[in-house]
Amino acid sequence: MRLVSALLVLSVFSVPLSAQPLPQPTEPTPQPTQPQGTELSLPLLDLPYNTQDGFRAPSMQQSLAISSSFYEATHLTLERAFGERKKLGRTAVVLFDLFSTVGLALPFGDVWLHEEFHRAVMGNRGIDSYNDVYDFQPFADAIAVSHVKDEDLIRLKRDHPADQVRLNAAGAEGELALVQRLQKQHFFGGSRAWHTPLYLLVKVGSYGYIASGVDDKINADTDEMNAEDGADVDKRDFTGHDFVAWMYDLSRPDEPYSSRGVHPSGVGINRYRRPSDLTPDERSFLKKQGNLALINFLDPNLVNFDEFRTTVSGRPLAWNITASHFLTSFGYTIDANLFLRTETRKMFIVLHAYQNNEQTFPGAEVELIDHELRVMGKDLRISPRISLWLQPENQRFRQSEGIAGGLAAVRVAMPLRDRYGAFVEIEGKTDGWVAGNVSLDSDLSLRFGLFRWIR
Repeated sequence: MRLVSALLVLSVFSVPLSAQPLPQPTEPTPQPTQPQGTELSLPLLDLPYNTQDGFRAPSMQQSLAISSSFYEATHLTLERAFGERKKLGRTAVVLFDLFSTVGLALPFGDVWLHEEFHRAVMGNRGIDSYNDVYDFQPFADAIAVSHVKDEDLIRLKRDHPADQVRLNAAGAEGELALVQRLQKQHFFGGSRAWHTPLYLLVKVGSYGYIASGVDDKINADTDEMNAEDGADVDKRDFTGHDFVAWMYDLSRPDEPYSSRGVHPSGVGINRYRRPSDLTPDERSFLKKQGNLALINFLDPNLVNFDEFRTTVSGRPLAWNITASHFLTSFGYTIDANLFLRTETRKMFIVLHAYQNNEQTFPGAEVELIDHELRVMGKDLRISPRISLWLQPENQRFRQSEGIAGGLAAVRVAMPLRDRYGAFVEIEGKTDGWVAGNVSLDSDLSLRFGLFRWIR
């Protein structure tokens, strides 16, 4: 936290490099069209997820939209509350982000989203759970996803071993997806909210959490958690240390969940895995993931560098590039993310290098964002997206054969009145892991929601 605090203090007084005055040429240099605002969106329905077991919510996409809107609104409100005193406004944002993540985890914030991504993986397989963020625990060392039955975890590992692996890493997946969504809204939507402290908190926290998985201190921490839980199964977290559990299940897809043995209290299964439960090779692979998590710091946004500007064939182009490291159901992926904006087009391009224990598998995706189209007198914004990949067969860690797959989606947004509007999105995919899509199987999703533009 000392490192995080130092970075955040520095970020308060930094000036966005893209905003620095540039030497004025003899004639004005054309600039790419600047977006006019961003949207606060809420997917009211995400089908079929919401209709499982009667009604189940939020889905991954719903919780992601809620959290991004939460930070867009709170950060912008805090900055504007101080008017021209920009440094005070930024200090307020830093303090809010520190308090809402370290001091008291708030519903709809980053910690809440982390737990909701865990819950969504279980919910997709009909498993009920509870997000302990709603218990409002000041300065808690850990927040649990509780009220999970041992029988449900036994069934999940037996019938869907890849989901069991993805479950453990899904929290970090959600946090990194939040950062990427906010950065896209800033670059393509023209969001004026300042999110740099949140970016730093998420990426430092994710790195530290993964890296701690090989620290022998976690053995004692796990024993302490088991002692505090006692014989109360409902109180227990679903997994303990996320990434020790991720590595353990990644390497043992066919081991029955019940093989973990009896809980030290004598009641239920001993869910929590410790670093001492991992083999030397597994500890080495997990340590490697901690090192690879540093890739997430290859991001100009972390130093308030919003975009680069250049001209191509005499036409203005704004662009930026970041790198990402996600843990997956089969291993991990390292991505290069390219942001492009011209006078008439906004495009987001991702190159994936999926990796398991055996080899690297390629993937790529392209998204055209907010393409304006007039249909039957209505002004629509169309955002098509397509993704293609090779991923390990059956999402296995030790599998050299790759299976081709893909995703196609389109989002259509329509203004209703003033700054309000509605959107509908359809997304179909084959078997495979996609960040923010809860299903590892082939899936067809339909989403409908409302949004409000802010400037």
